[in-house]
Amino acid sequence: MDTRLATNQIRLSEWTRIINDRCQSGLKVDEYCKQHQLSRHAYYYWLRKVKEAALIHNSFVELPALPEKTVPASTNHFIYQMTIAIGNTVLGVSESTPMELLSRVLEVVRNA
Repeated sequence: MDTRLATNQIRLSEWTRIINDRCQSGLKVDEYCKQHQLSRHAYYYWLRKVKEAALIHNSFVELPALPEKTVPASTNHFIYQMTIAIGNTVLGVSESTPMELLSRVLEVVRNA
């Protein structure tokens, strides 16, 4: 295995653990980063990388579910032209949904 690839996989693993820990802690990102002496920029950089890796490799990175929040209908600013329901999951799609994102999400769902 390429050293660079191995190093990247180790970092992805470590940041996945950090992201899980932050979610389970209930702290806001800024609070968590301050307590653990992490850069906010690094946290969001690796959050993006972890999500990309999950989509690219058609695998899921297990993150704990966030507490459900009840959002009044009047605060929903999204207008969907189409919704896709798969089991208990509903995906809202609008004109502004990037095709690449929709394609990746559907690919992951199809292979799940």
